[in-house]
Amino acid sequence: MHLPPSLTSSVLVRLYSAICATLRIREENRAEVDAVHARGERLIFCLWHDELFSLIPVSRHLRVVSIVSPSRDGDMLERILASKNVGAVRGSSTRGGVRALLSLARMMKNEQVHACITVDGPAGPRHKTKEGAFFLANRTNARIMPVRIHVRHALRLPTWDKFQVPLPFSRVVIRFGHAWDEGMKEVPDIEESTISRARERLERELHELAVGLIPGEEA
Repeated sequence: MHLPPSLTSSVLVRLYSAICATLRIREENRAEVDAVHARGERLIFCLWHDELFSLIPVSRHLRVVSIVSPSRDGDMLERILASKNVGAVRGSSTRGGVRALLSLARMMKNEQVHACITVDGPAGPRHKTKEGAFFLANRTNARIMPVRIHVRHALRLPTWDKFQVPLPFSRVVIRFGHAWDEGMKEVPDIEESTISRARERLERELHELAVGLIPGEEA
């Protein structure tokens, strides 16, 4: 028997909220996030797709919007995001991606929201940065903010990204990096050479953030 999609989504949202309520989350360098926000500047939170689960609950007073795949799984994720007051625009690298990025760019400029981008999503390759975050930085003058997350005890799903689902009551550490300078300074254009350098820098910083945080990550 197959449950109706709306019922399945409702169950998953409740399950997600129940797990989040038990997590013991510690944030590192959150003060920099709040300081940038207090100055009225925009941030683009950049993380790997498999670490998304544990970031959503910490948006608190921030207005954050993410790009969500226009698929059935995306429908469920949009409901989960909404349950934590995180907005969504629909699109992917193959279906409406540019339109979604332009919509998010307009929201960032007109509605004063931050963006959350899983930089290797929606379908990989795993831990290889794509260009969407840099396009946004160039269009909005927002600042790139690398983020890494370690979950002490988690299930890894058999998906392309080995998506992590924290076990109830697990300890979670969310480590924010240092915000890049203004988007138009760091990504002055979207030429291939500029994007290539930005990708290399972001991948390097995401790796460095994990050193001492995630077992197996070494300098």
